[in-house]
Amino acid sequence: MNEKILAKMIESVNKHMPAVNKSLEEMLREKDPTILAKDGNEYYIEKKELEFIAQHVDGLERSRFKIPVILEMCEIGGERVVFVRDRLHIDFIKKAFGFDRIVNGNLMLYLYELPPIRRKLRTATQIMFRVEL
Repeated sequence: MNEKILAKMIESVNKHMPAVNKSLEEMLREKDPTILAKDGNEYYIEKKELEFIAQHVDGLERSRFKIPVILEMCEIGGERVVFVRDRLHIDFIKKAFGFDRIVNGNLMLYLYELPPIRRKLRTATQIMFRVEL
């Protein structure tokens, strides 16, 4: 398959990703917190999820903590894994869920570790798909 075609396919799969991220602090102030996606749709973020995140994020960091939390799905050596690359997201997941497998400065999760995160943060996390060409 042509690399350009594959890149376009991956781009179309990731159209649900945010066009602009908002801070946790900003979203906590909104009555109906939403994120505008690259596909033009607005996605509602549940207030209870934002409040859960806020319990684990230092008050000074809330203005820098971006929503949604990005979970980047990759394939390494035939195995699917998930990376969290944002330092504040890594610290949050370590505190809230206890995962601390750091590889090259990124948090690495196995697929079986995703369900508790996704159950608790159904609307405040987004899975991004990445393919190395």
